[in-house]
Amino acid sequence: MSWVIALILFAHGIGHSMGIVQTTGLATVNPAWNGESWLLSGSVGSTWANVVAVIVWTVAIVGFCAVAATVVGWLPATWFEPLAVVSAAVSLAGVVAFPTAFPTFSTIGAVVIDLGVLFAVIGLHWRPGTALV
Repeated sequence: MSWVIALILFAHGIGHSMGIVQTTGLATVNPAWNGESWLLSGSVGSTWANVVAVIVWTVAIVGFCAVAATVVGWLPATWFEPLAVVSAAVSLAGVVAFPTAFPTFSTIGAVVIDLGVLFAVIGLHWRPGTALV
C-alpha cells in the first residue's frame, strides 16, 4: 500500500509542473489563465507574480516527490510530517493565489489531495508504515 500512496503523492507533485510550463510559456495548460494572480499581480506586478508562481510550483514538486520518497523509505521517516504539511500548504496557497492556473478538474484534484494529506497527517496522525485508519 505504501507504494500506491507514494505513487499518488509523486504524481501530484509532478502535476504541479503544469503551472511552471504555463507560467514560463513552454505550453498552454489552461487557456483561461493569463499568468495573473488575483492576489499578487496588482500589488507586486505580473513579473513578480510569475516568479512567485514558479517558486510555489517548484516547492510543491520537490516537496511532494520528497514526501513520496519518505513513504517508501528512501528518505528518513522523520522528514515525512514536515514535508507533507509544508508541501500541501504550499500547493493550496498556489491554488488560492493562482486559481485558474490548472484546468478545473486538475485544480479540484489538487485541492482534494492537499486536504487529504493534511487530514491524514494532522487529523489522523498517519505516518508511513502505519495503517491509514
